[in-house]
Amino acid sequence: MAGMDTVPRELLQAAYRRNPIHLLKIPLHFGIWAAVTWVLYATQHHPLAIPIGVACSWLIANLVRGLGAVAHDAVHGSCSRSKLTSYVIALLCWAPTGMSVTLYTNYHLHHHKIANTYPDVDNFVVTDYTRNPVLARLLLLAVYTFAYPLYFLGCMARYVKRLSPLQRVRMNLELLGFWGLMAFFYWVMPFQVFFFFYLLPFVFGAILASVTSMIEHYEMLPGEDAYSSRTYGTSARVTNFLWNNVTYHNEHHKFPGIPFYNLRSFHEAAYPYYDERVKSACHPSIVGVALSLYGRILKLDIAKLDERYRGLNKDDERRKMMALNGIQPGATA
Repeated sequence: MAGMDTVPRELLQAAYRRNPIHLLKIPLHFGIWAAVTWVLYATQHHPLAIPIGVACSWLIANLVRGLGAVAHDAVHGSCSRSKLTSYVIALLCWAPTGMSVTLYTNYHLHHHKIANTYPDVDNFVVTDYTRNPVLARLLLLAVYTFAYPLYFLGCMARYVKRLSPLQRVRMNLELLGFWGLMAFFYWVMPFQVFFFFYLLPFVFGAILASVTSMIEHYEMLPGEDAYSSRTYGTSARVTNFLWNNVTYHNEHHKFPGIPFYNLRSFHEAAYPYYDERVKSACHPSIVGVALSLYGRILKLDIAKLDERYRGLNKDDERRKMMALNGIQPGATA
């Protein structure tokens, strides 16, 4: 047995146990966002309005990432046994990202089924875009520094095709509702307040999504879920509080039914039972592992990447994988 297979059953049973009290993080995050917005109004004419606004925007971006983590759990069925309640939680918490929760659900549960294979959106294959080593490195740096959401949106067309007609209607209603709300805020708020309330946080959020996507899956291989991603930032307690433990990504891929609020305690209890390969993919910091991966990007070997996909019919592989259903919400492994 290898990977995480020797983790005692009692630790897993405790980790899967739901405790709805932790869902109070939802009103807490939205409440902090509202308080920060009040600060933006109160300081809009202050001499330090710009640095205050930037600091507020950075906090908002981290709050939105944390709300997204709760929505992500709702998609997995980890917040509630009720499908309706799970959808409402996911809709409320995922909306600030600006993307449809219906579309995200289809993509993300499928990602778990095909993680790190050629067609997986989270596996950015740079040689599909350029074979020039310099351009390939620059493109990778761009995608994994700030442009991942643009690449991600470009890939979502394949998931729109997987939606039923009714799901497509719901997707468009979700988008219309949220962006209509943002248009209302833009209309009633002074532009300076709106800029720091949503526009700059959206930019910061794109950077966070790009960097963490690299950390979670760059150069990871398909196969056993225990080796499919990295856990990072285990010593970053403030960040994990704001992000609702999304950094415990390896544990999530192996055991996607564990609620966000149990991931850190499970990691700490289960870590002694991990094999060395799993332990090597667990990192105490976020910045350290990110800089290490940027270094690997700068040393990109096109020939080595070609070897990974040698003999693979990429079109056939994409058709085969896109025909698969995603994992079921509530999956335990």
